[in-house]
Amino acid sequence: MTTAVEHRDALRRTGSAVLALGASELLGKVATFVLFLLLARLLGVADFGLLSFGLSLGLLLAVLSSLGLDSRVVQLGSAQPELLDRCYGALVAIRVLLSAAVLAVTGAVLFVTMTPTHATVVALLVASCLLDTLCDASRAACGALQRQQVSAVVLVVQRFSVLALAAGALVVTGSAGYAAVGYLVGTGVGVVGMHLAARGAGARPQVRGSRPQVRMVLEAAPVMGLGAVAAMGVFRIDAALLGVLLGTTAVGVYGAGYRVFESILFVSWTLSRAYVPVIAGSPDDVQHIRVWAQRAMVVVCAVYLPYGVVLALRGDDLVGLLFGPAYAHPGVLLGLAAAPLLFGVGHLAASVLLALRPDPVVLVASVVALVVNVVLNLWLIPRWGLTAAAVATTVAFLVQAAILLVALTRITGSIVPVRPLAAVVIASGCAGVVVEVVGSVGPALVGSALTYLAVGVVMTRLIDPGAFAGYRSVLTTRATA
Repeated sequence: MTTAVEHRDALRRTGSAVLALGASELLGKVATFVLFLLLARLLGVADFGLLSFGLSLGLLLAVLSSLGLDSRVVQLGSAQPELLDRCYGALVAIRVLLSAAVLAVTGAVLFVTMTPTHATVVALLVASCLLDTLCDASRAACGALQRQQVSAVVLVVQRFSVLALAAGALVVTGSAGYAAVGYLVGTGVGVVGMHLAARGAGARPQVRGSRPQVRMVLEAAPVMGLGAVAAMGVFRIDAALLGVLLGTTAVGVYGAGYRVFESILFVSWTLSRAYVPVIAGSPDDVQHIRVWAQRAMVVVCAVYLPYGVVLALRGDDLVGLLFGPAYAHPGVLLGLAAAPLLFGVGHLAASVLLALRPDPVVLVASVVALVVNVVLNLWLIPRWGLTAAAVATTVAFLVQAAILLVALTRITGSIVPVRPLAAVVIASGCAGVVVEVVGSVGPALVGSALTYLAVGVVMTRLIDPGAFAGYRSVLTTRATA
């Protein structure tokens, strides 16, 4: 098989994975978003703030049990497929033990510091987030085998199970506690389904006799584990600090805007799950790494830049439309407008670096960003309130992305393709004009999206005809396949 044919096959496989994962992540986000809309409207700001606080705390604590080791299993399993089953088993064993320890300690603290009712709700949501790390272990095994289509389907089933069970419990009982129980049960459905998906892909966790693989996996914990803890801290510490400083009602208002911001971030996770196994399979080919990183950079900017423009210009209107006027707070989404793009660039750079090896710069970038975020939050929240939390998060993402991008560029050279990105910038500017001029938020969003697509196609054809021909060839090939 020639190099050109191998390249086309790799591109086709990765494109199929991106489409499958992207569709599943999008549907999953829709389910999650609908769930939070229902929770916000049925519970009110205070109880919704309690649930938002519980999930933010759970996601922070889940990192302590996951240690960010999914990338390590993908890295090892892609480079040495014969080790995958035992690495997978080692990861499952590590997470079960750590999750039990984290839940025991957290539960004790919650019941000492909160009312029993509130502590129970938060503990159930923390348990759900810890349980979900087992899903991630199975998805990592599927990713190492580059067979992620079935796991994509299971993800959709899990998200809609959570939606049906949590929302159903809330509608029937009107209780945040029963909604949290439904959330936990729906997560358990996903764990079972994802395990079966991994078995179908050919991965069977072998715990017995996997002690050497436990050591191999844990070797990356100082970088990947601490880096993941710090990175999740950057992502979630604002809600936790708002809960401490301003109360759960403030968390509820902030959480609505934050949900709008983070609803698009599945694009980064989809891309990384698709291209990390491809990069990890050829870690010494710099040209190969740079090409895949550049492709991912174009997608990241093409999605996140126009979305950030919309958040800056009409974010408050969008929150009011979706969640209700009580959740609209001037300044939150304006402060978060640049955050999607900065997060996307940082996540891209970190994913590529970790696909090559447990690079300490990923840990350094996350820790520095976390320190910046905490300091800015503690300093500014008492003065500026919710807007300060948004601005602090955006600045932290900027610091993190800058450190990671410089580190990756030293290895691969520039991963910023100027011509494709110029088309994205022009199209985003035109979309921004439309979303600002049109009065009603619904038509403004539709009009800006159509404008962005039309101008993007035209400008890509004019500025970068080679890339335009390549995109058309890929689309034509997939349509006739």
